[in-house]
Amino acid sequence: MSERRSGAAAGASRARSEVRASTRLAKPPHPAATTLSGGRMSPRNVATIAAKDLRILAAKRSVRLSIVIFPLVVAIGLPMAVRYAGPGHTGIPTALLPRLLDAFAFFFVVPAAVLPAAIASYSLVGEKIERSLEPLLATPVTDGEILLGKSIAAFVPPIAATWGGAVLFMAMSDHLTRHRLGHLYFPNGTAAMILAVVVPLAAILSVELSVLVSARVSDVRAAQQFGALAVLPFAAVYLMLEIGVFTLDGAALGIMAAAIVAADLGLFAAGRATFRREEILTRWR
Repeated sequence: MSERRSGAAAGASRARSEVRASTRLAKPPHPAATTLSGGRMSPRNVATIAAKDLRILAAKRSVRLSIVIFPLVVAIGLPMAVRYAGPGHTGIPTALLPRLLDAFAFFFVVPAAVLPAAIASYSLVGEKIERSLEPLLATPVTDGEILLGKSIAAFVPPIAATWGGAVLFMAMSDHLTRHRLGHLYFPNGTAAMILAVVVPLAAILSVELSVLVSARVSDVRAAQQFGALAVLPFAAVYLMLEIGVFTLDGAALGIMAAAIVAADLGLFAAGRATFRREEILTRWR
């Protein structure tokens, strides 16, 4: 009983925060901004919604830790594999280093595809369950503003953590392989395209899939699990890179980026079509 009361109190407190945040929303849409839903969109409303969600996430210790620890473990673990893997723990053979270092750089797409799902799922399903989403839905903001603001909040922290982890990985890898390769392997064009193009597109894919799932499920954990399915194609690509099925080059990354863009656009359209604020305000009571 006490846990139920504490949960209700937390939801009520968050709802009050929503109300305070919603009072700062611009009531008339910005005339120069085009909306994602065919009307007009206010950048101020989008920024207010994103900032509110970021403040909520910053207050959750478990979210902060998950965002930081996963990329950090990857950033340290992969260079250690370069150094100690192989027969007799002598490290990866020099001839294999270029291919495997590119594969390791691609692995940073995995946290970029996993981490946003947890944030986006809580932002929609968790707030629906706690009734803290209702005050926002009752304001004059458009569905496009709500979805874009929450998507930005789910996108920015994982991307920042992933990029930070990738920088650490490249620095450690260069330190451990320079004497064997005779030059600094990173940064290079392949890693730059992975981090600047594929990683953000993968994060957007994860966010959009989570939005689509969150519109139809009533459990945060289920939404997170379905949202994390975005990682599967990238994990498959990483495994194929590891075993040498193909190598990464500009053409392969360009085709991959184009496919992800198409998936992002399709998922956004589907998510926008399935987001029903009226249903949330009535059915979820």
